[in-house]
Amino acid sequence: MSMKRQYQDMSVGLNERDRARLVQLSREKGVTKTELAREAIRWYIGNYEEIQGQTRDGEIAAAMRHATEQIVKAINGGVDRICKMLARQGRAIGTLYELSWMSLPDDEDARKAFEAAATRAKQKMARHVENDEKEFADRLKKVVNN
Repeated sequence: MSMKRQYQDMSVGLNERDRARLVQLSREKGVTKTELAREAIRWYIGNYEEIQGQTRDGEIAAAMRHATEQIVKAINGGVDRICKMLARQGRAIGTLYELSWMSLPDDEDARKAFEAAATRAKQKMARHVENDEKEFADRLKKVVNN
C-alpha cells in the first residue's frame, strides 16, 4: 500500500535579501524554511480579501479626503469673497454716514435726530441679524435631523 504525500512540491525563487531574511526568521522560530514559507503563504491566502478590502478602503478614504478638501477650499473661497464684499459695504456705509453727518446744519436738534435715526437703524439691523441667524439655525437642525 503506497502512502499519499500530504503536500505537493512547489518551487519559489527569492532574491538574496529575501532568502537571507527567510533563513533568519526560520532560525528564530525554530522551524524549517519550508514550514515558514508554508505558514506565510497560508496567512496571505487567508487574509487576501481583507488586504484587498483595506487597499480599496484606503483608496476610497483618499478620494473622500480629496473631495472634502476641494469642498472646503470652495467654501473658504466663498467666505473670503463674502467678507470682502461686506468690508466694501461697511466702507460705503461709513462714507455715507460721514457725508450725512457733515451735511447736517449746525443745529443740536438735527444732530440728536440723526443720532436717534442711526440708533434705530442699528437696532433694526440687529433684530434682522438675530432673526436670520435663528432661521438659519432652524434650517440646519432640519438638515441634521433628517
